[in-house]
Amino acid sequence: MIIVDTGFLSSLFKINRLKHIKAHFGAEYVVIPNAVFEELSKTEFFTELIQFISVNEDSLDEKHWILVKQIEIDIDEEDLGCGEREAISLAKKHNALLLVDDRAARSVAKSEGVMTATLPEFLLDCKDAHSWSKEDILTIIMLLEEKDFYKFKKEVFMRLKDC
Repeated sequence: MIIVDTGFLSSLFKINRLKHIKAHFGAEYVVIPNAVFEELSKTEFFTELIQFISVNEDSLDEKHWILVKQIEIDIDEEDLGCGEREAISLAKKHNALLLVDDRAARSVAKSEGVMTATLPEFLLDCKDAHSWSKEDILTIIMLLEEKDFYKFKKEVFMRLKDC
């Protein structure tokens, strides 16, 4: 099971690369907790994103491949938002990978024994798996910087573009 936090999901959605999560991990679907769904519902792109979302496992298919799950929060960390706390709780409960960029959330997740990956780590993994060409990677970097104002650390940028 792959759990995705709001920032990670929205970054890839904004550049039309969201399906790469599912494809890269060979997953039939990805999971977001209800609080992440609520955070996403406040975005300007939610009306486009909703077409991929299902609230019921029985209605998952090729078109609806983001599953919203309810979870009781068992993370008592006031510095994190509800979406991050629910995502960590869900990943912990299911021993699942959590895709999250927020540094504080990653720190809490790791202290709870949850495996995490940031967007740069995901991109590097895709690069190492030869999921994308050098041109694809450079385009993704450019789009993330342009459409999501994403900033890569210099060493990560150099590793990504060195295909």
